[in-house]
Amino acid sequence: MPKAGRYHEGVPCWVELGAVNLGRARRFYGGLFDWEFVDLPGWTVATLRGAQVAGLIARTASPGALPGAAQSWTTYLAVADAERTAEAVREAGGRVLREPYEVPPEQGWAALAADPAGAVFGLRQGLLWQGAGLVDEPAAFSWSEQHSPAPDTARAFYRRVFGYEYGRGSDGATLFRVDGQPAGGIARHPEAGWSVHFGTADTDLAVERVRELGGTVLAGPQPTPFGRRAVVRDDGGAEFTLVGLPSAERTLAA
Repeated sequence: MPKAGRYHEGVPCWVELGAVNLGRARRFYGGLFDWEFVDLPGWTVATLRGAQVAGLIARTASPGALPGAAQSWTTYLAVADAERTAEAVREAGGRVLREPYEVPPEQGWAALAADPAGAVFGLRQGLLWQGAGLVDEPAAFSWSEQHSPAPDTARAFYRRVFGYEYGRGSDGATLFRVDGQPAGGIARHPEAGWSVHFGTADTDLAVERVRELGGTVLAGPQPTPFGRRAVVRDDGGAEFTLVGLPSAERTLAA
């Protein structure tokens, strides 16, 4: 994905956990990724080596959250104008779950939307904020993939709203591009949603750590064209993917 600080329209730029219990979420992800946490008005920012890598917000305060629902990760897409993009979502057949709102302090604007299949995603318009400060590194956000039971409908929706261009990925999923650069994927799946991937230097060790921290392994680890991958769930019910980064794995083997 494009590097931090160089986000273009429609590129996944931020991920946020709607947590049932913020203290428990901090313990889990701090133990798994060595994240540290900074409390800001209304939300918490996870940092790695001083860089912002993810957000945490209480589930009851998370935009669009249903009472009692399990916690989950949300992918935010970069936009130049949140108001204009929210209107484009409606015109393309999606829904705006929360109208654009200001994110304190001086973090820009955000909104929450859903595509025609019901996959929830966020919009982020930056001012001083430039998105995740680290990407494509161990313990940092590395990829997002839209899952849909009707990929043709999903492709049409995201092309209309964000101007995505499409190609075929090496794993059979659709690769979407922004300004000619790979930015994410769209894959057929019985349940609609956006899957968040975090990089790891050793997927097998990370999976064992997930278990030690009270999480669950749903699939893998198994080899893929992009690195060794596992689908896991944290101890609060949020699903995410761990993927081995080839550069990090080569460093370990050296």
